[in-house]
Amino acid sequence: MFLILSKTQSRKQHLQNVASSFIRIGRLLEQGYPLEAALRFVQLHVIQTTSDQIDEVLVNLKEGHSVHEAFRSFDIPASIKSFLYFYDHQGNLAQGFTHAGTLLVQRQKVLADISKLLRYPLVLIFFCALVLLLMFQFVIPHFRSFFTMMNDTPPLLTQVFFSFVNHLPYIVGGCLVILVPLILYLIVKFQKLSPYQRTMKLMSVPFCNGYVKTVITYIFALQLGKFISTGMSLQQSLLQFQKQDYLPFLQQECIQISHELHQGQSFQEILYNKVYLRTELTYVVDNGERTGYLGNDLEQYSEILFLELEEDLKKGFRLVQPILFLFVGGFVFLLFLATMLPLFQMVGSL
Repeated sequence: MFLILSKTQSRKQHLQNVASSFIRIGRLLEQGYPLEAALRFVQLHVIQTTSDQIDEVLVNLKEGHSVHEAFRSFDIPASIKSFLYFYDHQGNLAQGFTHAGTLLVQRQKVLADISKLLRYPLVLIFFCALVLLLMFQFVIPHFRSFFTMMNDTPPLLTQVFFSFVNHLPYIVGGCLVILVPLILYLIVKFQKLSPYQRTMKLMSVPFCNGYVKTVITYIFALQLGKFISTGMSLQQSLLQFQKQDYLPFLQQECIQISHELHQGQSFQEILYNKVYLRTELTYVVDNGERTGYLGNDLEQYSEILFLELEEDLKKGFRLVQPILFLFVGGFVFLLFLATMLPLFQMVGSL
């Protein structure tokens, strides 16, 4: 257990190091530093794990690999590496590092918020479980002895509670026997699905549909807008999506979009029929093509989506935390009632 916690903490620290280092590298590149010099500078201010991976990147760069290929073995999410690929091909590597670092900071912040959100309810649930164990060992036997001696029955709520506590080990054991194999089966089955099937499954999960759509639309609009702003045509931009393998879903979908364009369908019509993209993207593209500012419009729209994602996450946290505390608080209240009712009945019978 301690080994797992140690590894988790080490990875968390590594990702925090990478996030701040990427932002610093981006700033150094904007100031005119060569990439190798920027990497060696930030290497002085990171933990050993991150430093070792930077050494590997430097070796890859000396062997002639491109920047995104040199960072391929870097221990960060593939979605973050994809930004190095896109911005490298867009000719703005400094912004790529800055953007990748900013997204990694946001990702770590969300994970930290989720950890804080669950921490207090889990502590309360642990103490509730401890109280249940103590009641099962000491309180319930005394209650039963008293009511048997008095030839009386406890209140209905207490009877139900006693029965629940008695069967709790079997309920927990049964749930584990059923849920653990089921979860493992679903994980294996999910991994065998194609990227498109995985995305559709995620979109079918309640409350995930809008979030998944926004994330995909954000990445697609941002990178497509950047490519078009550099002077690439739509087909050339889609080809860049097809050449990368960091985001397999967008890779396959851009192949499909290119095929549909060759068949004579309009770009707006194609986007409108994609269930994983937000409908507003069609109007943004239509307006951008009419005004000649398609690249800029897509970039501006992606910024709006990014802010919207942040706000939606904040709203989600504000909604979930009270629900968790209400659930735990209700359980504690029932525990209190189930304990106090028989005490009142005992006092009344004396």
